[in-house]
Amino acid sequence: MPTFNISKFKVELKLASNRLKLLQGKKSSLNLRARREIAPLLEAGKSESAAIRVESIIREDLTIEALEMVELYCELLAARLGLIDQSRTLDPGVSEAVHSLIYASTRVDVRELTMLREMLVAKYGKEMVLEAMENGKGLVNAKLVKKLSVGVPPESLVRVYLEEIASFYRVDWRPPGADSGDDDTPSGGLAEPASDVPVDLAETPVESESLAGLAAVGEGSGDEVETDKDESLPSVPVTKPATAAAVAVADEMETEGPTVEPPITLPEAKAPSKAPVAAPAKAKASRQPDDGGIPSLEDLQRRFEALKRA
Repeated sequence: MPTFNISKFKVELKLASNRLKLLQGKKSSLNLRARREIAPLLEAGKSESAAIRVESIIREDLTIEALEMVELYCELLAARLGLIDQSRTLDPGVSEAVHSLIYASTRVDVRELTMLREMLVAKYGKEMVLEAMENGKGLVNAKLVKKLSVGVPPESLVRVYLEEIASFYRVDWRPPGADSGDDDTPSGGLAEPASDVPVDLAETPVESESLAGLAAVGEGSGDEVETDKDESLPSVPVTKPATAAAVAVADEMETEGPTVEPPITLPEAKAPSKAPVAAPAKAKASRQPDDGGIPSLEDLQRRFEALKRA
């Protein structure tokens, strides 16, 4: 069993630090090669095989980080050799570094760490070293314990590694469960609003309102209104009911001739001026036809005017 020598202990610390650096570089290059080998698996669609290999890459990455932490502890102990040399008991200033170094010596294949652990046994006793190896007092760095622990990496971490490898090597790959909901996603088109009213009823003009309006006009003026359902046709003129005077003129016309044309109603605004009414009676007799005694249009107009004045 080697004895504790501060000078030899310092040399071993430097050797261990150099060895740890070399080991980190070696593992990093191996991991880079393993990543390059996983890219073709992802491209070929072998996701399960790629996931299994990624677990070993994750394990090596954690080991590399743990080696870096142990290297820092070696440098720390080399800088605080005075605390180790002057005290027989473990100084609190180097307690975490010593416990972490002993804990890592049994889990990392570095011969220099084993030599440092044996020298610390000679310095602080076997019981302290055994407690540090099992982390009985919890003085080992928690991050180091986690990185050196043996366990299956979480599935989320494996997926992140696979996505990073696919992105770095430009491989078009997605996780197996990422394409399951593609059929349910909307296409992005705008949906047309549904209408509760049928198309033919919605586009057909409502005739009830127009009919109701015409009926109201008829009721207010006392005229008879005839409507047509086809709105494209011209409107039907409104005819007023015949008065008693008009009936008398019609009877007189039937007595004067065998056939009489129906009377023509003219609007009051378009009534002819009163100048023709003042014509002499002799002219009336001269314009009457000799073949049948049918009155002319002017005679009828004069009769209507006379009836209106009466």
